[in-house]
Amino acid sequence: MLQFHIAVCDDEPFAAASISGAADRELLRLGAEARIESFGDVTGLAARVQEEGFDLILLDIEMPQVNGLEFARALRSAGNKTEIVFVSNSEDRVFESLPLRPLAFVRKSHFTEDMAQAIQAFVRSWKSLKTDRVVTLKMAHAMGTFSVDDIIYVEARRRDKILHMVNGRTEVVIVTLEELGEKLAPVGFCRVHKGFLVNFAHVSQLSSKGIVMDNGESIPISRGTIKEVKLAYMDFLSNKNAVVM
Repeated sequence: MLQFHIAVCDDEPFAAASISGAADRELLRLGAEARIESFGDVTGLAARVQEEGFDLILLDIEMPQVNGLEFARALRSAGNKTEIVFVSNSEDRVFESLPLRPLAFVRKSHFTEDMAQAIQAFVRSWKSLKTDRVVTLKMAHAMGTFSVDDIIYVEARRRDKILHMVNGRTEVVIVTLEELGEKLAPVGFCRVHKGFLVNFAHVSQLSSKGIVMDNGESIPISRGTIKEVKLAYMDFLSNKNAVVM
């Protein structure tokens, strides 16, 4: 089952609850589920985006202090590409939102119909980008499907295997690092240490001292595998037509 992390931001608690419920019901109908967090203003949402990140933000426009358009503009200026759906009574502001590349605009006057279409568009968009490069893994209470492109590295922490994702969140899966390494090797992952599996697509620097990922985190390399890891990384780059100097 597809799993998503979704934020709802509306300063009216009843509206936020309605948006969360409608999104959850439509996702379940489509064979997906979500962990949904609600926020009454963009201040709390902004802090949470920094901490963990979301797959989708359902965002009201008319809010006190900082409105939804201003918040979305700040996200895009920072390079954040999280999908955004505006949910608003202000239908006249739909054209103002277009430069921010929202996935959809839900009119509260046509809430049920528009929300269903927005969630359907979100799932279609996700599937079109991820279908060919996903991995389905067992979790504590469900099966989770993840885009391999969104996994920066995998960490073995005692019995837990932790996926570190591009949006800042982590997911715990039930699988051995050996099994996961075999499954992900064809798409550019490499076992660089007894406790780490890295996605070469997210490597920023590689040396005998270790690996720096593109999120700034450092990963150790086992001494006995340094030469093997470097050769594997060179092969990965050559297959991507990268220029190696």
